[in-house]
Amino acid sequence: MTTMSSDTVYERLREHLDNLPVGYPKTESGVEIRILKRLFTEEEAEMATQLTYIPETVDQIAQRANREAEEITPLLERLAQKGLIFRSHKGGITQYRAEWFAIGIYEHQVKNMTKELAEDFEQYLDEALRDELVASADPPQLRVIPVHASLSPTMGVLPYEDAREIVKKQSKIAIAPCVCRIEKRALGEECDKPDEVCMIFSTGAYYYIENGYGREITTDEALKILNQAHDVGLVCSPSNDQKGFVICNCCGCCCEILSSLKKIPKPSSIVASNYFAEVDADSCTGCETCLDRCQMDAITMEGGIATIDLDYCIGCGLCVTTCPSEALALKRKEEPEVSVPPANAFELYREIGEKRLQRRAAGS
Repeated sequence: MTTMSSDTVYERLREHLDNLPVGYPKTESGVEIRILKRLFTEEEAEMATQLTYIPETVDQIAQRANREAEEITPLLERLAQKGLIFRSHKGGITQYRAEWFAIGIYEHQVKNMTKELAEDFEQYLDEALRDELVASADPPQLRVIPVHASLSPTMGVLPYEDAREIVKKQSKIAIAPCVCRIEKRALGEECDKPDEVCMIFSTGAYYYIENGYGREITTDEALKILNQAHDVGLVCSPSNDQKGFVICNCCGCCCEILSSLKKIPKPSSIVASNYFAEVDADSCTGCETCLDRCQMDAITMEGGIATIDLDYCIGCGLCVTTCPSEALALKRKEEPEVSVPPANAFELYREIGEKRLQRRAAGS
């Protein structure tokens, strides 16, 4: 086995992660290397460079790495337990694949968050990762759908636009703490929203439960958590595919995606959402209830009437459900603004990867 210097190993790992569908871009400060050193040992970093994002058996990985399967099995398992690669089981056979940094490796650090890691992540977000996750996301990994209570039968809502329907069709559900709130707490920033609101489904649910990142819940428990998330004013953000592999419930103060969106011009233009809120000025009493509910700060009061900035409204419906005068309503966007998500996670990340390669080739 070839021995490499520490810096070479971690730089190779950074390049490897950057070549996955969701990248891991380089910075001038080198904070991204510091993060990798916090998470991976040198041995783990070198092993991680041998994985692709297609699940493979230990024998397949060992052959490519020119190592014995018995030698690398404990190492792969350690990487999986630390949340640095993904483990799955198919037909009784265990497979492993590379995991991108976000949404992925970072979300798996819910049990290992430190102040130092949180500080490094915030620096990396500012220097490079925000653009990778938000401004350049095409399509984005997450989308926004209206909270169930804001929907009506006349709106033509599709099953993948209703969180309750997404949950009901899942065979395995795990609930996990929100890594964004865990990170902010490590930085000394408190949030009064509940932690256990991130749902993971199917293969990902097995992975979370096996590794102790989350716990298994029933469909009824998941539906109750959705209700709780609505009550405390969290934006429902499922994965941007029709089947659904996660549902995040996000606040505007901690969520890195929402907080990042608020820092760019016209976030509504890049959010995968099919709705927007509208005010009936004649019915609005100026009570300002909607101001606290809006996680995007898209609502202001003008002349005692609620006014919505459609550049910032992401169609979550939180303002609609608590308006005492029923002056707010959701409206469905018109074609061609309607977003149709890919069929499943594989198709989502295939499209993300292909469009990222196109942007690279164009030099953008």
